[in-house]
Amino acid sequence: MKKDVKSKGQNLDDTFSITMELEKPLLYDALKNEEDKKYENEKRKNSKILKIILGTILSFIIIFFIWASITYKPQELAKASLVSDDIVDVKVDRFISFTPKNMEPTKGFIFYPGAKVEPEAYAPLCRKIAEQGYEVVIVDMPFNLAIFSYNRGEKVISEYSNIKTWVVGGHSLGGTMAAKFASSNKMVDGVVLLSSYPIGEELKNIGKEVLSIWGSKDGVVNFESLVKSKEKLPDDTTYLEIEGANHSQFGDYGHQKGDGIPIIDREEQIDITSKNILSFMDKIN
Repeated sequence: MKKDVKSKGQNLDDTFSITMELEKPLLYDALKNEEDKKYENEKRKNSKILKIILGTILSFIIIFFIWASITYKPQELAKASLVSDDIVDVKVDRFISFTPKNMEPTKGFIFYPGAKVEPEAYAPLCRKIAEQGYEVVIVDMPFNLAIFSYNRGEKVISEYSNIKTWVVGGHSLGGTMAAKFASSNKMVDGVVLLSSYPIGEELKNIGKEVLSIWGSKDGVVNFESLVKSKEKLPDDTTYLEIEGANHSQFGDYGHQKGDGIPIIDREEQIDITSKNILSFMDKIN
């Protein structure tokens, strides 16, 4: 009898083992299906997140291109200043150059345009400087933003080997980037800031001459930052506030959004600015 009980117990165990063995593939398939579902859900979730990120980036790119395409364009005075005559030869190619005729200039002025302002707009100011015997070059910038190519002046310097002394200047953001460029280039001896100031103390103790000019009616420049920037500039920096001048009239591109209303006309502001730049350049050897 005991033998029979044992045999029955063994049969139960065998049956249970066989059942478990048969169920294993089923359990494995169930677990695999569950893992596959989790993987597919995670994959769809990641794909959705990726699409959102790419869509956001694409939207920002489109918005940037639309924003960058809306520029301040040269007006009539600027267009007239781009025509060569018997005093200055004007070329619009890789750069906008103003070369005095009947003489070989040895000093040059490189100009960086303000943000979203087309470079031709600064032709009136640059032409006046060239008329007094200086090589003057306006550099264009990617998307009309000097921040994308602050070293653009290097190409000018390498192309004009006859120029031994360089001054670099710029308007607004262009001035900030011109200062950055000047701080790392040994060929530059002076910096002109028009309604502008450097990012940090890059010009403070490097032995370069600096001229800072702004208008009393400027509604664009941050005056608090402009005043504080004096601590970042060399002690012998020359400062000039033009009474009645605003931000836009350093060039000829119309009225810039947010700017103040000037009480002097554009030609007078440009004339005062050019005379002070010329006086500054005359002193640099």
